Parts: sequence; C-alpha cells; structure tokens
Amino acid sequence: MPHLIWYILRRSARSLWENLYLNVASTVVIGLAILLVAIFATFMYNLNSIVQDWQQDVHISAYFRPDIPVERRFEIKDSIASMDQVSKVRYVSEEDAQAYLEEHVPEVAPVLDELGAGVLPSSLEITLVDAYIQSGELQEIAQRITRPEFQDLDYGQQWVERFNSFLSLLKLLGILLGSILLFSTLFLVGNTINLVVLNRRTELETMRLVGATNTFITAPFLVEGLVQGIVGAGLAIGALLVIHKSLVLRLQDALRLTTAQDPLQMLPPGPILLFVLMGAMLGMLGAALAVRKFLGNAP
Repeated sequence: MPHLIWYILRRSARSLWENLYLNVASTVVIGLAILLVAIFATFMYNLNSIVQDWQQDVHISAYFRPDIPVERRFEIKDSIASMDQVSKVRYVSEEDAQAYLEEHVPEVAPVLDELGAGVLPSSLEITLVDAYIQSGELQEIAQRITRPEFQDLDYGQQWVERFNSFLSLLKLLGILLGSILLFSTLFLVGNTINLVVLNRRTELETMRLVGATNTFITAPFLVEGLVQGIVGAGLAIGALLVIHKSLVLRLQDALRLTTAQDPLQMLPPGPILLFVLMGAMLGMLGAALAVRKFLGNAP
C-alpha cells in the first residue's frame, strides 16, 4: 500500500510538471471562480452585520405637541416606561434636540439661530425589548404607545423590513449566480484536465491492457485536481485579502463610511476554510469527470 500511494503521488507530481501550462490554466480558472464567490460572500457578510446593527438601533420617536406642559410629558414618559415591551425611555427636550442637531449637522446651526428657540419639538426616545423588535410587532406596539399629546410617531422598522426583503432577494440571486459560476468552472476544469488525459492517452490505454483498474488510473488525476483546487483557492483568498486591504479599506476611509463594523470585516475562518474545500472539490470533481469520459470512450 505505501508503494502504491508513493506511485500515485509521484505520477501526479510528474504530470503536473509535464503539463504545467494546462494545470496553471485550470488552477487560475478555479481561483477566479472562488474569488468572485468570495467577494460576493464578503459583501453579504458585512451587509448582514450592518442590518443587524440597524435592527438593534430601531426605536420609536414620539414627538410632543408644543402646548403640552412639561409635567404631563414626564407623566406620559413614566406610563410608557412601565409597559412590558419597553426597555428604556429617554426624554429629549427642545434644547437637547437642537444641540444634537447642531453637533451632528453644523451647517444648520445658523438656520436654527434665525428660527429661534423651540423650533424642534421635544420627544420621547423609546427603546423596546429585543424580542419585540425581532418579532415584527413594532407597529402594534406603536399603536399602543400613541397618545393625543403626540403630534407624530416615527420608527424605522418598516424600511428595515423592506431592506431585509431586498437582502433575501440578493442572497437568492447570489446563490443562483454562484451556482452558474461553479458549474461553468467545473466544465472548464474538466475540459482542461481532459486535455491532460488525452496527452497521456497511449500510457493510459497501455495500463488498461495490462489490467490496471479504473481506480488505479483515476487516482493520480484526482490528486492533481486536489492540488489545483487547493492552490486555486489559496490564490483566491490571497487576492481577496489584497483587495480588502488595498481597495475596500481605503475606499471606506476616503468616503468616511460609518458601518456596523468599522472597518469592514474580512470573512471569518469558517467560510474561508469552506472556500478551500470548495476549490478541492471542484478540482477533484473536474478530474473525475474528465477521466470517466475517457474511460467510457476507451476500448
């Protein structure tokens, strides 16, 4: 058995060197396919993190009518804070609202000064228990919070839900395009390895004539496919890291993007290992299909 394994490894190494151009082409095809899938996966990973952060930040803003006395405002605040669905309630006065806006949007400060004090309404910032945010009951809770003293009620759950729907559609599209890409890669890798098989046609036919089994003939090609897949996946991950370091982070810094994760994150080790396994499977499956085609047509 050790001699057989040694023969398979040695024959695979020799074939990789003898057909270097074809093997490099096959490796590059695998690497490009995995790189495109990995870029999309990285995009979706960060987008998911951003949406989750937005969901945690969803709260209800209840704006008081200007004629409501301050004492009544705090009575309503205490009443809402006693609800089981509510985690925290913060009162924001007109002055606090103006100071916050001037701090975050300095350009509006002269306009606010011209309009005078009290142009912005006081409000209650109502944070709900996480379980109710995730359950989609925000609209029902908002209706229970509604009071005649409020001139408006604002919450961002509706657009977060719409964005989640868009995200689900994007995931479905990614799965579809990824599947097409991987099947195309499998076809190209299989055809490339098929050329290697044809270059060794005489040798393989001789092996069959002397009684070599299909497994014995196929094994070196599977090792070649495995090597091509792992190397291709490694190149893809390296390229992804370079793109992330040289382009994504610089772009984020140039645009001063504020995201859930700052800076934008690389994929965790789990998906990266999955891409390596995907590359190995693509290489081996492509090799298996090419050899099977040859053996099926061989006399």
